Amino acid sequence: MNSADTRVQHVPEDIKREAYRRLALSGPEVLDPPSIAESLGLPREDVLAQFPNSAALLTALVMRAYEAMGASAEKGAADARKKGLGSLAEWESACQGMRVWAQANPAQFTLIWGPPRPGYSAPPESVVVGARAAVVLVDILRQATKAGRVSAAQPGEPATSAGMRRNVQNLSHGMLAGLPDDVIARLLVAWTQLLGMIGFAVYGHVNGFAEDPDAFFDHAATAMGRFVGLR
Repeated sequence: MNSADTRVQHVPEDIKREAYRRLALSGPEVLDPPSIAESLGLPREDVLAQFPNSAALLTALVMRAYEAMGASAEKGAADARKKGLGSLAEWESACQGMRVWAQANPAQFTLIWGPPRPGYSAPPESVVVGARAAVVLVDILRQATKAGRVSAAQPGEPATSAGMRRNVQNLSHGMLAGLPDDVIARLLVAWTQLLGMIGFAVYGHVNGFAEDPDAFFDHAATAMGRFVGLR
């Protein structure tokens, strides 16, 4: 696939619905554009002009899902920022935006954060789009760091191993530049915790131990915000 094939594309609603229906039933191997065209009664050549193969269609769906989740995180952070509620509230609201989007779009969440799709590798260009939600949290931390509102050390925090220092250094010169190393280490933990919490919310795993799952998520999001150092 060339770079033109991996840009964020508009996916017509009827094609998107049929594609997600098939993903839910049998996995990506059924995303055959000619078969989808036949199921929907669309001209085969019209569908193939947009999506010449199943990988192109799957990539378009992946990119759109990343964009949608990132946009929900951005809106959450922006809503809290307009109210002047502070960095921790922006973090909480961004996390809530991601969770609400994921629960409303479980197939899309599973597509990007579920098990890898056999035989499919997302193109390198998807990394930038895929980081959109994470960038929201990074920007909140970066602005709070500049304003002196991030705790650089946590009581009882474990020593950072040599391997973890390498993990941090690999990121400290890229999208996480400007953040203290210990904050980066905690952010990596918080990001994986956040995705796990969202997954629990999407798949209903919280319901077995929490009478109010949304309240549990909000509490956990606040705890993760304080864990990374926001105050």
